[in-house]
Amino acid sequence: MKTRVTLLTLFLLTVFLSFGQRIKVPKDIVEAITILQTDCSDSLQTIIKKTSNDSLLNLCYPWGGEYETISNWTTGIYTSKKTKLEKYFSKLGITYPMHIETIVLVSFKAYLTKDNITQDKIIQPFQLLEKKWAKEDSVRFTTDSLRGIYIPKDLEDCFKQIDSFWDDSTKIKVKQLTEDVFSARVHHGFGMWMRNNWQLWSGSRLSKYFNDLGIYHQDDMSGIILDSYHRYLTGKDIKLEEEIKFYQDYWKKSNEKDKNK
Repeated sequence: MKTRVTLLTLFLLTVFLSFGQRIKVPKDIVEAITILQTDCSDSLQTIIKKTSNDSLLNLCYPWGGEYETISNWTTGIYTSKKTKLEKYFSKLGITYPMHIETIVLVSFKAYLTKDNITQDKIIQPFQLLEKKWAKEDSVRFTTDSLRGIYIPKDLEDCFKQIDSFWDDSTKIKVKQLTEDVFSARVHHGFGMWMRNNWQLWSGSRLSKYFNDLGIYHQDDMSGIILDSYHRYLTGKDIKLEEEIKFYQDYWKKSNEKDKNK
């Protein structure tokens, strides 16, 4: 658990420092393309031209790739402070970072391949999708699926879902790792998948389940799921109440330090 808290601290520090620096954030798509012309290496531009539109996002961090520039242009849907690019897209009915980043990438690819597709045609599918998602949002804390993904209702349901995702060979490898090593290794991979797809950031019946237990940070939620799954898989006592108390004590101490500054 100490390893996980250290990772969380480093993550928050990295985010703070990255936005503390003066990152050049474009005001619209045209300026974004201009920046990418010089920021993207020739090799990456070649890859972008050959990649299908629905896979472009996987080239970037945190969606599977290592290229971070575009993700630095968005702050995420869980904060009210928006960048210039997010404000630009918000006026067009686009609010989700993954959609903004995809539109930028598709537009940049069109520029590189000299495709004459219009911006309206690129943006329209995402506008329609976000309208559909807005309807889902009205029932997001009770529905059993969001964005086409099943949302577990509690910790035991999480175990069932993970069991269905991983084959026996993967589970054997997981059992060979210690709890802390396992949680640290998958925190940014599968852990991120859970936080994004089980809607822990935006809110879902699973996040509400954790809120009712007194757990409010999304990294804490995924941390508890991962630790508990490892214990479940290795036949150990899950000790959920101890896990919850650990995080609650951590944030209590952290808040007390902030007050004394």
